[in-house]
Amino acid sequence: MLKVDSIQKTYRSRRNSVRVLKDVSLKVLPGEVVALLGRNGSGKTTTIRTICGLVLPDAGTVSINGFKLGQTEYMAQMGALIDTNRGLYPRLTPFENLRYTCIVRGIPGKVATDRAKYLLDLLGLWEKRGVPTQTLSKGMVSKMAFALAVAHDPPFVLLDEPTLGLDIDAAEVLEEQILEMAKSSKGILLTTHQMEVAARLSTRVAILADGVIAVDKPKKELLERFTVQSYRITFTEPVELSDLPPNSVLDESRTVLEVTLDHSDQIYELMDRLRPRPIKSIEKQEVDLAEIFRAYSPRKELQHAKAN
Repeated sequence: MLKVDSIQKTYRSRRNSVRVLKDVSLKVLPGEVVALLGRNGSGKTTTIRTICGLVLPDAGTVSINGFKLGQTEYMAQMGALIDTNRGLYPRLTPFENLRYTCIVRGIPGKVATDRAKYLLDLLGLWEKRGVPTQTLSKGMVSKMAFALAVAHDPPFVLLDEPTLGLDIDAAEVLEEQILEMAKSSKGILLTTHQMEVAARLSTRVAILADGVIAVDKPKKELLERFTVQSYRITFTEPVELSDLPPNSVLDESRTVLEVTLDHSDQIYELMDRLRPRPIKSIEKQEVDLAEIFRAYSPRKELQHAKAN
């Protein structure tokens, strides 16, 4: 299990200081894919770099399977993709890059060779095994970065924007492997600005806002919470509604009413208010992860406007 416990971080200079992480706590269990989402400036990058050991927190702790950040065993528990070029030697071949990484991670030579062959074949890079890595396409480099992150078969993997900029085929290959890793009980912390990727892959969603975790819940629970409150009511003919319910909008044709309720039981009260108008259908509105993200992580300019 990855456990981030109350980490804090303030960046200081001679002129000022910026408190980036106020109190961030997070867990990733084996078999989970946790999507860590946040706007620019939310503290997401600092959280990621802290977990990877690139930034030391001012307070709080980070541990994986009981090993704390700073212990030698800690890094052996983790694989990280935080930069597609990090760890890649451009003049070495993909096979040489992978075999070398495995050996550095303590894997014996024969096993390292087999592991490199396995990953190259798995990710569709076998035909490129003998060419310099610097000649690979961007998509192939991203696959290689992913392969390096999981070369030593760690129980926990951190993936920072793993599919950003990839074509459909390359992205599908990586997404399939991420899901397979989760099935094999690996814990995965995924960061992305692509809400559709987070929706497809994650089992749980944590949203960072202004240096704290604004929400941390199973993805299914979040989607259900928002879905049951939003409805689209269609009428068979235009209607007049002089007394609209709160948080509702009647479209220009006056045949579709969209309404957000505080709880699902209010739909029955609403039906009583709308009688005897001719109702054609009532649909629960499906929401996506982007809407939930916006709800828990408003833009800073909107926060300032509300404060003033």
